[in-house]
Amino acid sequence: MKAKFAPLGIEVLTPTYPIAEPQKTAMAIESEIKAAGLDKKSASPWCIMGSSMGGFWGQYFAQKYQVPLLMINPALNPTETLAPYLGTHANPATAEVFHLTQRYLKALKGYACHPSDAIDYLILLDKGDEVIPYQQAKVAFEKMAKVRVFEGGDHGFQHLEAAWPDIQKFVHHAGVFD
Repeated sequence: MKAKFAPLGIEVLTPTYPIAEPQKTAMAIESEIKAAGLDKKSASPWCIMGSSMGGFWGQYFAQKYQVPLLMINPALNPTETLAPYLGTHANPATAEVFHLTQRYLKALKGYACHPSDAIDYLILLDKGDEVIPYQQAKVAFEKMAKVRVFEGGDHGFQHLEAAWPDIQKFVHHAGVFD
C-alpha cells in the first residue's frame, strides 16, 4: 500500500504493534494514531486499512474515530478463528512470542465491534482465503458496504492490482486526496 499511494502523495502508516496482550495492542495503535495527530478534530481526512487481524483492530478504531475503513480478508471474529490454536506462538514478522489462552480470547472480545451504518466501508475478499472463510465478511457487510469478492487467491490477498481502482475511489471519497 505504501508503494501504491506514494505517487499520489499519500503517506501510509504501517505501525508494528505488540500482539502478546490485546490491551497492549490497543494502546500501541492508539499511541500511533495520537503521534500522527489523527486524534485531533483538526486532522486532515484519513481512513484505516487493515488486513486479517488488522481488519479486526481497524473496525474498533474506525468506529472510535468515525473514519472510513478498508478491510482485506478481515478477522471479524478472531476468538472463533484463533480458538483452535491455543498455546505458545511466535509472530512470524517480529518473532514476538505470545501465549494464546482463553484469557487472551476473552480480552479480544472486549474490542469486538459490529458493523456500523455510520462508517463507510470497502471490503476486499479472496474466496481462496485458507484462514478465514470469506463468507463471514460478505454476509456481515454486503447490505451496507461495497464488498468485492475475488475468485481464488488466499489469506495474503492476491488481487491488489484488480482492486486498486476501488481502493483509489474509496480513499478519494474519504477525502484523503482530491
